[in-house]
Amino acid sequence: MLKNVIVKFVIFLFCCFYLTGCETPGTKATVTSGQDSPDMAYSQQQAYNGPQARIAVARFKDKTGGGWWTGSIGDGMADQLTTALYNTNRYIVLEREALDDVLSEQDLGASGRVRADTAAKVGQIEGAELLVVAAVTEFDGAASGAEGGLTGMATGVLGGSYGTMLGGALGGYKKAHMAIDMRIVDAKTSRVLAATSVEGEATDVNLGGFAASGALAGGLGGWKNTPTEKALRVCIQKAVEFIVSKTPPKYYHD
Repeated sequence: MLKNVIVKFVIFLFCCFYLTGCETPGTKATVTSGQDSPDMAYSQQQAYNGPQARIAVARFKDKTGGGWWTGSIGDGMADQLTTALYNTNRYIVLEREALDDVLSEQDLGASGRVRADTAAKVGQIEGAELLVVAAVTEFDGAASGAEGGLTGMATGVLGGSYGTMLGGALGGYKKAHMAIDMRIVDAKTSRVLAATSVEGEATDVNLGGFAASGALAGGLGGWKNTPTEKALRVCIQKAVEFIVSKTPPKYYHD
């Protein structure tokens, strides 16, 4: 009888943790400028077959100095943003990460070793009118957490199999935080057209794990199914919303 009362009490505490606790599971994002950005989910639902702007994404840089960074992470973040921009159908997205491979193919065509009518021609690469440059300014893959905290509480209160069973269900939580500074630059004049800072935050409650959809690019595979992956995806989504809302109409061409 007493154990049943205690079980109900612990479950009540667990519910309070979810509804009013310090860390609510989920994700959130903050954009410090460009708050008039449209909702991307709505925009993607609208069929768009209009003019497009020529845009390229530079490799992301690290300005956190935290020692976690690699070049492949920067390339992976750029790839994620490149794909997201392409999927809006509002941009002619120009490849820059693999540009050396494109140049090598053109050089091969110019060497005469490739059949002339199939060779990639020199001088046909399109120039970008807009460049997106970005830097990660804040990063914490485990900003806070209480892994096993609720487990310990349940075990301590109930003891034995009751505590182990309920504690395993309660699990714990972890939070990741990321901030990205981003600029849209006119490639002809180098003028900054728009700038913003995007923050992504994700909290996960461990209830047996979770699965995120969509592949991670480049060197980001180690973040799969983690709060860090969620925080990155939030940042990328908000970045795309900002770019779409701040691209001047004159850059769109039929």
